[in-house]
Amino acid sequence: MKIYTKIVLDSKNKVIEEKYFNYSGPLALAGIHYDFKSTRGTKAMEKQAKREKKLAERKAKRDAKEGPKKEVEAEEVLDASKALTLDFITNPDKK
Repeated sequence: MKIYTKIVLDSKNKVIEEKYFNYSGPLALAGIHYDFKSTRGTKAMEKQAKREKKLAERKAKRDAKEGPKKEVEAEEVLDASKALTLDFITNPDKK
């Protein structure tokens, strides 16, 4: 009996490539058997991708609801022609 490991078909279901081996044993032992450990990494990546997609959708929805963001006001640039005084540097209330 042929046990196929890879079959590549074209759009018209014609075989392009096939890989197989001959097997002559109980059919129950011929299949692919996965355990939890062998698929753990793949499942974790899928779960992370799903979580990131959901967060991106929430962020997009929230941004659409709030409207365009206002730009943060830039701090005033010091005038180079004026001299810095001790009062100007140390007084936090002075603007």
